[in-house]
Amino acid sequence: MTGSGPRPRFGTRGSALALAQTERVLAMLRARVTGFSAETVVIRTEGDVDKTTPLAIIGGRGVFTSALQEALQRGEIDAAVHSAKDLPTERPVGLELAAFPEREDPRDVLVSRHRLPLAELPARPLIGTSSRRRAVQVQRLRPDARIVDLRGNIDTRLRQALTADFDAIVLAAAGVRRMGWDARITELLPLDQFVPSPGQGALAVEARTGDDALGGLLALVNDAAIAHAVGIERAFLRAVGGGCTKPIGAHVTEVAEGWRLLGMIAADDGAGIAFADEMLDLADPAAHATAIARELLARVTPTPAGRLEPALGSPQEAMPLPPTPAVATVISLPVITAVPALAGVRVLVTRPRARAAPLVDALRAEGAVPVEVPTIRIEDTGESAALDRALAALVVGDYDWVVFTSVNAVERLLDRLRRRGQGWPLGRAVRVVAVGRVTAAALEAAAIAVDLIPKETEGEGVVTIMARHYIAGQRVLYPKGDQARNVIPVGLRRAGATVDAVEVYRTVPERVIDPAIRDQISRGEVDVVTFASPSSVRGLTMLLGGAAGLARMDVICVGAVTADAARAQGLAVHGIARDASVAGIVAALVARRAAGAAIPAKGDPDE
Repeated sequence: MTGSGPRPRFGTRGSALALAQTERVLAMLRARVTGFSAETVVIRTEGDVDKTTPLAIIGGRGVFTSALQEALQRGEIDAAVHSAKDLPTERPVGLELAAFPEREDPRDVLVSRHRLPLAELPARPLIGTSSRRRAVQVQRLRPDARIVDLRGNIDTRLRQALTADFDAIVLAAAGVRRMGWDARITELLPLDQFVPSPGQGALAVEARTGDDALGGLLALVNDAAIAHAVGIERAFLRAVGGGCTKPIGAHVTEVAEGWRLLGMIAADDGAGIAFADEMLDLADPAAHATAIARELLARVTPTPAGRLEPALGSPQEAMPLPPTPAVATVISLPVITAVPALAGVRVLVTRPRARAAPLVDALRAEGAVPVEVPTIRIEDTGESAALDRALAALVVGDYDWVVFTSVNAVERLLDRLRRRGQGWPLGRAVRVVAVGRVTAAALEAAAIAVDLIPKETEGEGVVTIMARHYIAGQRVLYPKGDQARNVIPVGLRRAGATVDAVEVYRTVPERVIDPAIRDQISRGEVDVVTFASPSSVRGLTMLLGGAAGLARMDVICVGAVTADAARAQGLAVHGIARDASVAGIVAALVARRAAGAAIPAKGDPDE
């Protein structure tokens, strides 16, 4: 066949793998159509722009495809090449899946710097993946595994697999093989124990409905058997919710007797998991797959009483699925009743003793076992002429702004005012900046109106937002701790403000740790450590004589600055709390334990 007419524009993501996949489709067309040529157009998707947020948070399926589909609808491209597993089942108006040209190996693979299979990795291995489906299946086979969220292009992830940050990573065989990197694979994970994502390994080409000329060309490279198998898998996915982020696996194979389905659905928190291995009804395999999906979903979905459906098997065993049965069989791992989100998780709390109780109580409410190790304590600065001069100026209205970056700063400044027999200058025009929701709440509890709460809660963000309020020539009071960074005063001075940065408290490291707790840490009996400030990171490493004993723990930090301090000590950071509140820290812990995902966000810049 010969090609004629204008060159069609094929849209693709810009990663090396996406470009290779698009070139594979174009090569197949060139082999079948004499004189065929096409233009490749790179489109950036949400998943390419945001490479840090866990996929479950930014939307799961569709984050790598929606921008391509929108460009196709607008007429900016004529076709889009996708990895079929990235496509949600909801079809955009005016578009159709015109071809499924090929399917590479659908399995998942393990890549390990130890060159060991999953079953033989060291105890409590750190395993990277961005997929909740992979995470729950890894933890089914290795209950001691700690899952680390891993985003980035395939070459980036493979490089990370060789670092000490991970014992292994899990990713799709298709991508590794399409890039020619088969030698990097440590283990091909069996389909009957590790069910792939619906459509995994298959390429899909999407076009506008009614584009008969291009549709005719794409029909030449469509593989009907692949299209039918992927269609059944997508019916399974659609029955659960085509765009949902629930852990789902489905793979359909054509065998002598017809179509065989391997299916997997897990509860949102990964606690319950159910599998199916069935021959599908030849009359309507997609409808049969839909019914199986709904049955599995019912087995892992809480009943109105808050309990999960009872199931069969042992959660500690890596149960292979049986051979293709003559009679349909569903195998599920048991979860008899819902349990608290952090049940049995031992959490090291490093807050000052006077501030630890609310977090400790909240952790216990979620089933966790708090292990208290105060690493710092907060003390007054003592007599300070600079502070007294600043407070005298504050009460007479000499400041235009006061910037509070922590609850400690609020409490210590107000306490010093009270001891001076003075109160907050309620009748003055001073404006108040509160960094973080926790700091704002402390001010509001003291009946102090907050004028500005920056969305970006690191020091740089504070400077940026305040500079927009024309602070040149204005006077700013910045009460701070002795270990606070200089970003805020330096930045505000560059914006033209006069800044009095005055210490109102000191952070003093604790010198003693309970020997029994030290032994627990050294034996690896603590699961997670929480840090609310850089000083708490430094304090704990001083108490332990280094960070080596923390390497086997998940690390949850409040704010990017604290996370940077943890990394500076050689620790891998597994979650960053959205704010410094107790609820924010607990939410980060729950998210980490449930989905194996870091939560990139911001918190108070110092404490």
